Amino acid sequence: MKKIKIKYGKSELEVEVPDHAKILTPSEKPPQKEEGEILTEALDNPINSPKIEEFIKPWDNVLVVVPDKTRKAKVNFVLKFVLERIKCKSVRVIFATGTHQRQTEEEKIEILGEEIYRSFKVVEHDCFNDRFRFFGITSRGTEILLNEVLCDADKILLLGSITHHYFAGFGGGAKMIIPGLASYKTAIQNHKLTLTSKGDINPNATNLKLDGNPVYEDIVEAFKICNFKAFHFGVVIDEADKIVGAFCGDVISSHKAGADFLKRFFTIPVDEKFDAVISSAGGFPKDVNLIQSHKSIHHSHYIVKDGGQIFCFVECRDGIGSKTFLDWFKFKDVDEMRKELLKNYSMNGHTALSLINKLKVANINLKTSLPMEVLNVIGLRSLDDFDVLKNINGTIAVVQDASIYLPTYYGGY
Repeated sequence: MKKIKIKYGKSELEVEVPDHAKILTPSEKPPQKEEGEILTEALDNPINSPKIEEFIKPWDNVLVVVPDKTRKAKVNFVLKFVLERIKCKSVRVIFATGTHQRQTEEEKIEILGEEIYRSFKVVEHDCFNDRFRFFGITSRGTEILLNEVLCDADKILLLGSITHHYFAGFGGGAKMIIPGLASYKTAIQNHKLTLTSKGDINPNATNLKLDGNPVYEDIVEAFKICNFKAFHFGVVIDEADKIVGAFCGDVISSHKAGADFLKRFFTIPVDEKFDAVISSAGGFPKDVNLIQSHKSIHHSHYIVKDGGQIFCFVECRDGIGSKTFLDWFKFKDVDEMRKELLKNYSMNGHTALSLINKLKVANINLKTSLPMEVLNVIGLRSLDDFDVLKNINGTIAVVQDASIYLPTYYGGY
């Protein structure tokens, strides 16, 4: 047996697995540089854009858009770095919470740091109760209703992380505005593009895919219709919470450059599928709730054999992360569920369908704080006894940070 460490919430667990278990790691690591050097190089070489100190003038009213607690972006460190460059005093910060639950003051301070939190006006997006401005309708029918604070800014700075995303291709970039600062109506219209006209999961709304991805292309079209004066600064963070890549400038171009970086350094090609996959989201905040944890389960399912087992460590300290998610599991017939999704789609409905599809392929076992009744409703199993992992028969893969590392099977998805 060999011992491995698994991140779980804000702690770390040690488990034993058979010696033949294969620990999956990327074949290539990003160049090792100091974080400050990485940020400086990015800011000195913006992509398809003037430098940030030329783009943002000292007299501009600047809106800084940052991610909420479900995304790790080292906002405090990066924003301080940027503020030293632009020397701008008229700054407002808004958390792009999308449709996520509201944060406590302590959680906001943890992200921004006490100094920034107390120095600038800080607001949090509310997809239900904020005032929204209508900008138009995309060719796919998404009504663009965005938070009015965007209209008060001379310049907009999008500051966040670039990550894998299981239906938008990659997170970050323009996604920080749509759905990050969008109304609930806009968000669900965009997310419904994950479905085909028959209510199945759209195969083009998937990991690693931007071109031809209906969700991503709808976001980009909406962003271009709005014609914001925006500058993007996206970072890539590894499993040690270190910034290993940074990309800034034009929102679309710099985000795509970051996506290419992720494809190179944060995918793990494998030439076989496994009888069992043991994985972790990588701890908090990636396993803050079930909706966020699902991304790691999704990554794990790409490399498990039909009829296999997934063992995933996801704390879910904030519960499910959606008030409507469990409602989708009341349907005993998947065809009825698909019809209802097309008729009355609600946020994370596609996630429920995706999870049901994965449960047809493999048994999914969670080490989690979610109550047993929740697991039972969904059809998930509880991983209570770690000794089970010692006795797995067949081939085993271990992905210790399945939220940021994407296993890619040569045979396709």
